[in-house]
Amino acid sequence: MNAPWSRHLVVIATIAVVVAAGCTASPPTSSHLASATPGATLGAQPNPSVVPASSVEVSPSAEPSDVAASDPPVASDPPDTIEGTAGPGCGTGHAGLLAHRDEVAAMLHFGVASIEFRTAMLALRNGTYGADDAIPAGVGLAPNEIAVKVTPGTHILLRGDGVVLTKATVRVVPWGTVSFAGGLGASPATPVDLSIRVRSDGSISVSAPLEVGDYMVEFLPRFHGECLEGDGSAYSRIKIVAP
Repeated sequence: MNAPWSRHLVVIATIAVVVAAGCTASPPTSSHLASATPGATLGAQPNPSVVPASSVEVSPSAEPSDVAASDPPVASDPPDTIEGTAGPGCGTGHAGLLAHRDEVAAMLHFGVASIEFRTAMLALRNGTYGADDAIPAGVGLAPNEIAVKVTPGTHILLRGDGVVLTKATVRVVPWGTVSFAGGLGASPATPVDLSIRVRSDGSISVSAPLEVGDYMVEFLPRFHGECLEGDGSAYSRIKIVAP
């Protein structure tokens, strides 16, 4: 919470390049295959070997038009690129990710409250493309944030529309320590982790603080949908009241 959670754009893609040396009077050089980017899954088909044209005997009286030309070698299809495709299915590359971006809703639900959710890492589950954005700490939190009021230790559900939450870090600081500048909330207090349990229905059960008080809550969940997966951040407010 004390400093922005900086993340950097990472583009994962593969473009394999094959360089084949032609025949010369000197011994032929060997061809080299460029290394693929780590983590990428798209491969490129190598070009077929260059085959010398067949030798043809031509009589001195033969005209050039009488000589049958050899068929040139057939080049392979160009390799897939970072742009990818929007389909079928989940698609591939940048185009596939954009085609399914709406799979991740802009809101999460924490108890009865709906809170802003900002994605950081976002990737196609088939591994063909991923990106990582920088998210300022405290984005989406407001000075007049409506609090979820519960009694000490109450289990509160965190869930997302159309996605499965697979993991989360949830932590709190006293609301009174939070200040706002430039639309962002920040606190110098040391966050305290809350206990969570991942449920089979794709939601996460969060155990509220045991002490009565007013708290800011930070959520750092991981998720996946049908085509996408990733992580992000969200913020809310809890008021713990005596039973």
